[in-house]
Amino acid sequence: MNRRLLTWLGLLAVLSVVLAACAAPAGTGAEESMQREIVWMARTNVVENPWEQDVAIPAFEAANPDIKVNLLIVDQPDIAVKREAMIAAGEPLHVWSPNWGGNGFASDRVRGLLYDLSPLIERDGLDTSVFISEVLAIYENEGRQYGFPFLTTGSYTFYNMDLFDAAGVEYPPVSWDDETWTWDRALAIAQELTVNPDDPMNATYGWVEGIWPAEAITWLFDAFPWPDDAFDTGFAQSIDFTSEGAVKAFQSRHDLTYKHKVAPDAAAIEGLSALGGDFQSGKVAMKTTGGWGWWVYSPVTPEVEGGFCWGVAPLPFGAPGAPTRAVIFTDPWVITAGLEGQELEDSWTFIKYLISEDAARAYMQATNTPPTQHKLLEEWYQQFGCMDPADVKDVYQGAFTNGLESSNHLMVGFDELNSTWDNLLGVFWSDPEGDAASLLPDVEAAVGEALLRIAEEEDHSFE
Repeated sequence: MNRRLLTWLGLLAVLSVVLAACAAPAGTGAEESMQREIVWMARTNVVENPWEQDVAIPAFEAANPDIKVNLLIVDQPDIAVKREAMIAAGEPLHVWSPNWGGNGFASDRVRGLLYDLSPLIERDGLDTSVFISEVLAIYENEGRQYGFPFLTTGSYTFYNMDLFDAAGVEYPPVSWDDETWTWDRALAIAQELTVNPDDPMNATYGWVEGIWPAEAITWLFDAFPWPDDAFDTGFAQSIDFTSEGAVKAFQSRHDLTYKHKVAPDAAAIEGLSALGGDFQSGKVAMKTTGGWGWWVYSPVTPEVEGGFCWGVAPLPFGAPGAPTRAVIFTDPWVITAGLEGQELEDSWTFIKYLISEDAARAYMQATNTPPTQHKLLEEWYQQFGCMDPADVKDVYQGAFTNGLESSNHLMVGFDELNSTWDNLLGVFWSDPEGDAASLLPDVEAAVGEALLRIAEEEDHSFE
């Protein structure tokens, strides 16, 4: 072969490389340019976001190289407005959770924003028995499955073991059936553990009462305020805030601060928040609140500066035998209604990945949130060093046999309901002379009007 031919062959080789580079720019690649994209909306969260960005998405895209996940992170209070605006404008939005911001699952279901996953489940023979059946059923309505739960928790009493030990006070029980664990007993413990309540800089408080939503405090006093079918339909014509139990519930919470002086007032709460949080500060013996404490308090351990051992107990009985005390909080993954073809298939592929055992385990380990699958729960019980795993299991599971899913997930128009009672109760909580019996008829009437207004706006009939 002569030199001229070799030269031309060399030039052709160089030219082919240049043309290939122009066809597939550096850093993209031909395969990447062919990727389909789905949009995953998530809340701003310092623990969850690294898991989403560094674990979930890389693992999914490695297994599904033809699908790119575009993670859209939004501050939780803004999620509902952003989500509804995107759907209304026809902007791409594929996988999200309806209980992050806004009115929650019930409202989104009634407004037709959620895809019915039942045909896909049946088509693919998806094994749903891995889920806790009662938790999975929360997102089933009239035989249609609208979402898959990925975390679930009850409401509990979180307590500072170190403060109990220093005072020689016995820990609360772990059994939800222990009828000795009453509001009065919790109050007596709080009084024993409260020190210098009038000196916030040097105070230790016995009890911060933080059950949410605010109406759920009535559950402890056997005064469930909703009609029997409200959580099934998402609608109610009225709410009962004037029963004897409801009045006692709100007044008892108020009196923790102003009569018994075992709870910090709003100013003291603000000061404790500056120390990392009221319970996290180490200056609160007990806090009754939602089960997010499991993961919010998980960084507080004896191994870190300022840390301590903490335990978890049931919510106390406000009235003997109160059957429903715990508020359950369950978050699901859903798909936007109306998706078709490849968009739907890619979204469904991503949902199936998120609920797979490996992905669910990675989420649990990264966040300390309690999982919704039987097998993973047994692993999660081992994650809390200061409590025996058997005790963690007893107290955690007991909430589900003594509780109901939160009204913010199941009542249509919850944001309006919540703001209505919060606006009226806000003055009451800050008034040392506040009287629940005088205030609650006005709260009941205002919430009742809101309920009827919501039903009318959604064309719901009570017949």
